[in-house]
Amino acid sequence: MNKGFTLVELLGVIIIISIISGIAVVSVTYILENSRNSVYKNYESTLSGSARNYLIKNIDKRPQVGGSLNVSYNDLKTGGFIDTIKDPKGGNCNSSYVKITRGADKGINYTFNYKACLVCTNYRSEGC
Repeated sequence: MNKGFTLVELLGVIIIISIISGIAVVSVTYILENSRNSVYKNYESTLSGSARNYLIKNIDKRPQVGGSLNVSYNDLKTGGFIDTIKDPKGGNCNSSYVKITRGADKGINYTFNYKACLVCTNYRSEGC
């Protein structure tokens, strides 16, 4: 009596392995894309925080009530407010900026809104 696997059993194993590896590739691709997107969101948050620090140091550049100011990534980088931002998909983000708008002041409190516009080779913030 011969011992071993039949051709049908071997084909079944190959098909099962193919299905499992296909699912794994799709899952890994999804995880990598999500991690890249979270890097972009973190960069946007970093840009906003850097713009806040920029305004604290450069009081004379604050916009008037109802006005706005765009602070470029290069201004933030040259001023030492932010480190280099690298596009995780390759390329650069040198065209990024933060739009700062000033709302109505409430007594001695100033109201500023920060909209980070991350403009990279392979990504652009929503609404920018």
